[in-house]
Amino acid sequence: MGLLAAVALVSGGVVYTVEQREQDARERVTATRTATPSPPPPKSTKPSKVAASIAARRVAIDTILLRRAEAVRTGNEAMFLADVDPANAKLRAEQKILFANLVEMGFQELGYSQAEERFNPAVRRAHGSTAYLVRILMRYQIPTVDFTPVTTELGYTFVARGGRWLLTADNELDADLGPGAHREAWDLGRIEIQRGPRVLVVVEKGDTARGRSIVAEATEGIAQVTAYWPLKWTGSVLVIALDETDVRDARFADEDIESAASTGTTFSSLPGEESADGTVAGGYIVINPNERDRVDEILLSHEITHVATADLGGYEPLWLAEGAAEYVSWRGIEAISGSAEVAKWEQEVVDEAVPQLAALPGDAGFYQNSADVYGVSWLAVRQLVRKIGLDQVEELYEDLARNGTDQSARDRILQTRTGLTEATLWTSLTTYEPQR
Repeated sequence: MGLLAAVALVSGGVVYTVEQREQDARERVTATRTATPSPPPPKSTKPSKVAASIAARRVAIDTILLRRAEAVRTGNEAMFLADVDPANAKLRAEQKILFANLVEMGFQELGYSQAEERFNPAVRRAHGSTAYLVRILMRYQIPTVDFTPVTTELGYTFVARGGRWLLTADNELDADLGPGAHREAWDLGRIEIQRGPRVLVVVEKGDTARGRSIVAEATEGIAQVTAYWPLKWTGSVLVIALDETDVRDARFADEDIESAASTGTTFSSLPGEESADGTVAGGYIVINPNERDRVDEILLSHEITHVATADLGGYEPLWLAEGAAEYVSWRGIEAISGSAEVAKWEQEVVDEAVPQLAALPGDAGFYQNSADVYGVSWLAVRQLVRKIGLDQVEELYEDLARNGTDQSARDRILQTRTGLTEATLWTSLTTYEPQR
């Protein structure tokens, strides 16, 4: 379900930033001035034409990026398309759809900035010697959903033509960006948004009935999380339900094909930008397109629990993250269907799932494990709730999420708060007999 999967930014080729080039140019100028101090200054002390053109290019691209953000804020399509290559009809059509989607999102904040230049000989051959391939940081904030502005990546190709810079491609760097980059909901065809008091649902344009249904189910899911998980969470939920198997970092076409939904993290600073792990801001829910007709409050209460805990730090073990989410969703099942349904699953976990494992499910390979690791994780959380109470389990979760950076820290925190380690907690599961 991908909530805590580490996101690695893959740098393709040699990264040599514009800033580094400008610094090199300044150092060369300084060295020349030191060597030839007599007036008038020799010609070699002036900034080179290359450095000047690089600086001019940076200003020109920054201006384009500012103009694109302003166009979205003001709903000005002509301004948004003004810097898109007029010879590229396909790109212009795609950019019209992108513009409409961005306006529909209703961002509270939106901005684009250049990160570093990337070099690709094939791109240079395709577009000519002026081709400029650059990683772009898109920083945005969706009202009520994002507590703080978050960042995603893009890759733009610009060319100089007729004395100006034009955007001529927006996908030629995709393979070298982080997982899910350029796969946000607004990048994937024309969308519409259905809204509730604390819910935004993204569906394909015209899929209105489905969007409204999911809003209702997500509203019920939020109520369940509020009722059954002690953390006081006041946020809103973004649910993406598109006919796409690859959205953000949810890839339902391959390893996650059996998952009904996935909650992927958002970052206020991306991994590798300010820190190796990045800074988690929250999470968005993505529905498996094959499961869109079966979305209910039980499924969504599980995912919303992940969203509500996403910004705590992300270092909690997966058995605790998934066990807590299952705990909330099964409390909802119990409220709807009664305790017999829960008792039946509990017995199945004890009889069938626990014997297949030798320890609590580890983070590595958690989602590929053929055993019912969700059930075992749920049973472990239920054991902790019985031992120390739900409020203390929630506090344990927060402590581990912020400070459980390795197994030693996890065991120390777990033992301090519960008197157990993961090993002794597992032993208690192997000897547990459901009470009837």
